[in-house]
Amino acid sequence: MVELQTRDQALSYLAQMSPTGRFHVQPFKDGWLCTDVLTPEQMASGDATGLAKLVIDSETGVVYVYPSWSETMVADAHTTFKETGVNRAGRQFYPYQWHITINLRYEDDERIEYQMTAESLTDPPEPVDHREEHIPLQSDGLFVQRAAMSHAEWMSRQNQGAWPEVDTTEV
Repeated sequence: MVELQTRDQALSYLAQMSPTGRFHVQPFKDGWLCTDVLTPEQMASGDATGLAKLVIDSETGVVYVYPSWSETMVADAHTTFKETGVNRAGRQFYPYQWHITINLRYEDDERIEYQMTAESLTDPPEPVDHREEHIPLQSDGLFVQRAAMSHAEWMSRQNQGAWPEVDTTEV
């Protein structure tokens, strides 16, 4: 079990999740409320608008992402979740739940085809999903399929439009 009693322990745990991230952490009844520390340039460019909040559950060590609500609203929503089991807005962010691998199978000017493999990292594991997907996909799919496609599109943007042949990500 993760030890999360002090601010330093919470910051150390966040560093495992995001080694380059900088966070402001504040304790509340059920854990730690975390917000990104932005540079003056990021603040001036409006990056603070819509900035999500993270909550580290001090009992479980699970990190949840919440909308850009006020700190009080996020803390209240998480406390309600802990008391009732009804999670109105938080989504587990860390520890990661899926390891996704994509392999480029086909590419032309009109379509790109990947073989996607998703491995569950949960205990007990979720069913494994092996299937070919076309990018871009316009229909609603499973969370892991959307994450794989989003990652491939992001990698393409990072590589001046070249689609990755093989890559992995965790969500």
